[in-house]
Amino acid sequence: SAMASSQYDGKEYTAMAESYFYPSASSLKNPKKTGWLYKHKPGACGLCPSWKRRWVVLQGGYMFKFENKRSSKPKGLPIAITETTVYAQEEDGPNGSVRCLRLSSIMKTQLFCADNEDEVDQWIEAIQEAKTVAIKQRLGHMEIGEDDAYAQQAGEKMERVKMDHEERRRMNETHASPMGVPI
Repeated sequence: SAMASSQYDGKEYTAMAESYFYPSASSLKNPKKTGWLYKHKPGACGLCPSWKRRWVVLQGGYMFKFENKRSSKPKGLPIAITETTVYAQEEDGPNGSVRCLRLSSIMKTQLFCADNEDEVDQWIEAIQEAKTVAIKQRLGHMEIGEDDAYAQQAGEKMERVKMDHEERRRMNETHASPMGVPI
């Protein structure tokens, strides 16, 4: 049976999160910022990195990445900006050396670049402002509107499904060996 297998499929949690609750690109109303960014995807062993063009929506304390403006679901998990540091960084982009925005959290660092440096600066400013607003809203110092609440709930639910899945995977690995030692 599928439950007996201890083989972990890294894409499984994303599929679970998407089937549980995910916003479409058009369902996120009145976002702080939207636009096209290029997301860095490292190649195998650091060779041949690629840059994927993504429609990005900043709302409710999260950055959602979509394949395009009409996508029915995000690509991967949204980035929780309240737990992320953002700054500019020079990087080899899709068209030579460019200024990019780097988003770093305890769990992950992601790199994005835009069509020009002004756009990168606008994103950094928007992310910093949205982070401040999201923190104030979560502390109850600022009212959260219906549109931000929807985006926040979507991001939180997608994160929760991922954490639940990873916990199940760890339990499955622990119980997969006769001695209770992870394989």
